[in-house]
Amino acid sequence: MTTFEQWRSPSNRVRMAWSGSKPRKYDIRVVDQFYVYCQTVEHAARHRDQAHDRSYESTKRSIWAMLIAGSYLFYYLVERVAQAMSMF
Repeated sequence: MTTFEQWRSPSNRVRMAWSGSKPRKYDIRVVDQFYVYCQTVEHAARHRDQAHDRSYESTKRSIWAMLIAGSYLFYYLVERVAQAMSMF
């Protein structure tokens, strides 16, 4: 049975012949392509969400690193000013 005939039953053919209409032929490959397209879109959306999450976490880590480095720099500068003030 070909892909065009797989959903046709003999009683359906008789009914179509009686009514004079032509049978519709469906190509299952179109449905397969649609499902592949849907899977591709879903994969792209999931990948985009994962990339967004990684970017968010990376940004958060960078901000924390800058805050810690800035606090060390601020403490160092305060100590240097305190040493300079004690000399006078």
